[in-house]
Amino acid sequence: MAIDCSRLSPFIEATAAWRGTNADAARTRAWSERVGSSLADIAELEQALALADPISVPPSAIPIAPTAGVAAADGDVSVLAAAVRSGRSRAVDVAQAALDRAHAAVALNAFTALDAADVLRQAEALDVAIARGIDPGPLAGVPVAIKDLMPVRGYRLTGGTLARAPVLAAHDAPVVANLRAAGAIIFGTANLHELAYGVTSANPHFGAVVNPRHPARVPGGSSGGSAAIVAAGIAPLAIGTDTGGSIRIPAACCGIVGFKPSYGMVDKTGAMPLAWSLDHIGPIAGSVADAALMFEVLAGWPAGRAGAAPASPPKLRFVGGFFRDDVQPGVLAAVDRAAEQLGQSGARIDAIDIPAMGLAPGAQFVTLCSEATQANWETLRTGAGKLGADVRLRLEIGQFFLGMDYVKAQRIRRDLLDACVVAFGDADVLITPTLPCVAPPAGAATHEIAGRVVPIAARMTRFTGPFNMTGLPALSLVCGTDDAGLPVGLQIVGRPGADAIVLSVGRWIETVLSA
Repeated sequence: MAIDCSRLSPFIEATAAWRGTNADAARTRAWSERVGSSLADIAELEQALALADPISVPPSAIPIAPTAGVAAADGDVSVLAAAVRSGRSRAVDVAQAALDRAHAAVALNAFTALDAADVLRQAEALDVAIARGIDPGPLAGVPVAIKDLMPVRGYRLTGGTLARAPVLAAHDAPVVANLRAAGAIIFGTANLHELAYGVTSANPHFGAVVNPRHPARVPGGSSGGSAAIVAAGIAPLAIGTDTGGSIRIPAACCGIVGFKPSYGMVDKTGAMPLAWSLDHIGPIAGSVADAALMFEVLAGWPAGRAGAAPASPPKLRFVGGFFRDDVQPGVLAAVDRAAEQLGQSGARIDAIDIPAMGLAPGAQFVTLCSEATQANWETLRTGAGKLGADVRLRLEIGQFFLGMDYVKAQRIRRDLLDACVVAFGDADVLITPTLPCVAPPAGAATHEIAGRVVPIAARMTRFTGPFNMTGLPALSLVCGTDDAGLPVGLQIVGRPGADAIVLSVGRWIETVLSA
């Protein structure tokens, strides 16, 4: 549909005046154009009949255990930790090697801070404990980078911005404390898209994160630094956060694994909020096995609960319709090749459409914009001039949605969750592409599809955002490449609380596709 952005201007001007926001002609035009670029999705939301009661957040998930599985080969992280636990490797040597790799890769802009002395102190303490017969835990000596969006003791929490004063953290966020308790070496704070509000990790304050495997392409975001650290082999694990796809998007762009747990499964206390009802914390890793081990630590689960491969080939349901519309041919080709390979290896594969998915982008846009602006209103009010241009614009437009728009989005959200639950049928998981495109060129702000130019964030969150809206666990792993050799991500989605099943099926799929 044709968008006449001039229709928005009077409303935007009046709202800005009411809120006391300075609005010259240039900013009013920018706001109108940005809202206008998503007006088609908003119009679908407006015209939809919402049938469900509104929910402000997805229900916290009750963990669902997988059916009996069989142990698969240990991942790289468990092998490394076993060597340190047994004394065959020294944690200090592991830490120093990681520091050397980080120093060699400084041009990636993957860290906002990395305290080498602190890293070595942690490693020395581990070696002393092991020499005394103390077992540090399942992540003994494993370097883990932490996205600079949560407190890390001894580091300044910046959120990737200079628009608010950084705070020196006296205590760890609970997830960071869990990692330390499991023997991990906390390995610096990872760069990110400013305030975690974007998909390119082009940070104007700490430098744009570089995709280590495909430097001419974006690394994805907002957890771009976390993904770059893992993809470059600096550290084997990193924490990411995910509000619209910020774990899975950079994992897909960098050709690694990212897992967004069920909403509420991992404690996000202390993390700077972007959108409180959409925010998740989860692992970024080089393999599903490594992601499963880290997830168990983050969630406080017993070791091995999420790490078993299924005893028999899984039942997979590939979602079509919305997830095959306006998708780059190279992405579809890679996903279809993967489906054929999985079927030949014994998986039962069905196809299904979820018509309600068409409403997800509009509902996600209204929810995310409203919540993010509210969460960052004081920063916007006092430090707007210090924000990067893209983040400032996205925060400013959140003030232009009405309460009725937000409530309508929450009702649609519940309809979407109900539709997803029905869509599973007797299948173990749903399968979609992670992204409708491969990693866009570095520096890109928009993306063209079917003759339409859309903001890059709207494009890259299209297939990941629905599962933030529903709170379902979702894993991204590489299923192949396009003709140019760029990685294509496969997204594996489970029922609420079925995190262990998603990781189990993901491990099976990863094994089959890498054979």
